[in-house]
Amino acid sequence: MAAPTGFAQCGTKDIFRLPVNVNGRRSFLYGIQTKSQYSKYQKHNHGGLCLRPMAAATLDLDGQEDTVSSSSVKGHHRPSSWRTISFSFDNQVQERYAEAVEALKEEVRAMVMAKDSKPREKMNLIDTLERLGVAYHFKHEIEEQIEQIFKSHAKDDGPDSDLFTTALYFRLCRQHGYDVNSSMFGRFKGKDGKFEKGLISDINGLLSLYEASYLRYHGEDILEEATVFTTHYLNEAKPQILDPYLREKVARALKQPLHRGVEKLESRYYISVYEKYESRNELLLKLAKLDFNILQNLYKKELSELFKWWKELDLTSKLPYVRDRVAECFFWGMAMSYEPEYSLSRVAAAKAIVMITVLNDTYENVSTLKQLEIFPEIVQRWDTKDNDQLPAYMKIAYEFLMGVYEDHDSNVSKQGRSYAVPYAIETMIQLAKAYHKKAKWYTGEEMPTFEDHVSNGAVLSTIYVLLSSFYIGTESASEEAFVWLINRPTIVDAVGLLGRYVNDIGTYERECKGGQLSTTAIDCYTRENGVSREETLNKFLEFAEDTWMTINKEWVTASCVPRDIMRPVLNLGRVGDTTYKGGTDGYTDPESGLEQDIFALFLKPIDI
Repeated sequence: MAAPTGFAQCGTKDIFRLPVNVNGRRSFLYGIQTKSQYSKYQKHNHGGLCLRPMAAATLDLDGQEDTVSSSSVKGHHRPSSWRTISFSFDNQVQERYAEAVEALKEEVRAMVMAKDSKPREKMNLIDTLERLGVAYHFKHEIEEQIEQIFKSHAKDDGPDSDLFTTALYFRLCRQHGYDVNSSMFGRFKGKDGKFEKGLISDINGLLSLYEASYLRYHGEDILEEATVFTTHYLNEAKPQILDPYLREKVARALKQPLHRGVEKLESRYYISVYEKYESRNELLLKLAKLDFNILQNLYKKELSELFKWWKELDLTSKLPYVRDRVAECFFWGMAMSYEPEYSLSRVAAAKAIVMITVLNDTYENVSTLKQLEIFPEIVQRWDTKDNDQLPAYMKIAYEFLMGVYEDHDSNVSKQGRSYAVPYAIETMIQLAKAYHKKAKWYTGEEMPTFEDHVSNGAVLSTIYVLLSSFYIGTESASEEAFVWLINRPTIVDAVGLLGRYVNDIGTYERECKGGQLSTTAIDCYTRENGVSREETLNKFLEFAEDTWMTINKEWVTASCVPRDIMRPVLNLGRVGDTTYKGGTDGYTDPESGLEQDIFALFLKPIDI
């Protein structure tokens, strides 16, 4: 992180106006002239709350705002690991594998539709297909089977069966939008109201209940108890599990609950685990391996096109402060929908994240407050003739945004969907306004409350820009889908807030390095509630859990739009959970975990 060039103090307005010299530049911090004095001030007056650099606060000797050129600010983020790697598409491999997959699909389809299969066998098959990442080939057949299984138990309290089957039934139904009642787990409790100790030895049953518990709603105490119960005893049992298949399945679940994982990433892990299952179905395993390699080959083609587009833009030299994260952007696009028919949607979403990164890094690294005030107004007018008031580097950023949407407009107009882009532009305008509000907080012009962060959080999470771009690439997305999105449905706001909470946790340490007193949501909550930073971070984890319960409820009960429109929303919650897992920032610092996931998904084929 570069040495700070200016500070803005969160405190009384009098302090804001007391200029002193810090590292040769002007600051608002009274009486502080060295880093050591600054550290003592921070610790004594603000309990160690982090201070964050913001070039927007820089003043000249007369108290006037400096004009910051793009050439004066260099990016301080780790360079991309993927720029020199070739993501080449192999057409011969694609054709050879595709032919083999078509033959296998017919055999598997017959298994799904077999009339002599018992419900438990059918549910196991469906669960295996979904975990292996090939269920999309049998989408309609699976929905038909799930509906039949649900209807057969609609009048009773779920299947009168063991823990494993009951929990599997519950999870599959909720995953597919059927609102089954969690009271069915009551029969596994003893007279003391606790889960029976006899369940502890049933590892498969515990694991099934553990996975089911992550689909809970608000007020479902029995499932919250189930999470605690199963997590404790699975962790306790894990070292003693002899079966390698079951042991690795448990280990992966404890690290990443299935419902919250990126679908294709989880299927990649499960294929390697399923290989160790003694009772595996070789037909399903072969189909999964072939299909994974086919999709990986397609992803390479999409990535190759993205890198070519990014290289031609040459923004890394024009705007050197911008993070170069094209592969990570595509990872998010792939996470929203991995199936081949969503190729354009993935690429559109990836470009949206590149746009968001350019906008975010411009706001956070080089812009002055005066320039930040102008930018949202110019974005709202959406006309290159109005950008003369902007400095050169902001013109580049603005014209880049316009260019992306103009390309989109050209494509959707050919489909008769010219309505799409204006909705998407509106989401970008709202994001620019949200960034401007955040900039006012970070420069000390306004003092936010935690509630201010929450009210700004969903838009600031960028979810509306991401989804509108994804829908631009989705030919089946009607105007009704965009209207639904623009009206801020509960599930979208909830996923947006989830993204803010996990992002706030994951980026906090990075934002604490040097600079100004931070007005992040974490610091605001800490100050307002008089708690420690550790207590606040734990509270944010609780907020994230709370939002997941809202998402789960909306996923099952909301019926305003088709599932194909809602699914990318849920998947954005999943990829956010994955990217910022364990308090890390996997987007800015992909070596913390995302890097190996990208390698596994996009570069390393599975041996057939």
